[in-house]
Amino acid sequence: MATNPQISAVDIKRLWYADADAVSQDLTGALVHAMVKEGGTATEIENVHQDTWSIEEAEPSQDSYKNQLTGSTYRMGAKTMGDVTFNFTIGRYDYATKAALMGGATIKGTTPNQANDMGWKRERGVVEIKKCLIALTEDDQYCILPYANVTAREANTDGAIGIAVVGTMLEPLNKAVSPEYWFDASEVKEA
Repeated sequence: MATNPQISAVDIKRLWYADADAVSQDLTGALVHAMVKEGGTATEIENVHQDTWSIEEAEPSQDSYKNQLTGSTYRMGAKTMGDVTFNFTIGRYDYATKAALMGGATIKGTTPNQANDMGWKRERGVVEIKKCLIALTEDDQYCILPYANVTAREANTDGAIGIAVVGTMLEPLNKAVSPEYWFDASEVKEA
């Protein structure tokens, strides 16, 4: 008899982001593989500063209504689900990653040997960033937020300026896509 895998989702092994429209249908392990494989549509984040990674789900809230005569709860109001977030700080990054997660634009070098991104400039006003976020935990669990609101800021991390990121799960615009997926790594393979 086959047993179901037991998971703990321990720490972080690898982390990627992709454009918010990268997931256009219900996710499968094969589709995740296509995104994260070499040359896939997802961009890997190469550095997560120590002890900054977490997946958090806030407690849901629900109002209770008391019977004034007895002081006991007699009914419950509508439930509001808690936010699911990916939280991490990128300790070493390039200008393209800074622009992708914080908005703004990269600045190209001015000499032929500096044709790459050699700077970054901040966008004016409020910046709205939506991304697909994919995490692989140390115990080989893929955790995916296909449509996440990304807020990122410069943050002092042990004497260096990192990019502190919070990706908050949103309800995808495409009804065929769920807001969160988890896959055992054995399922994330080529079709």
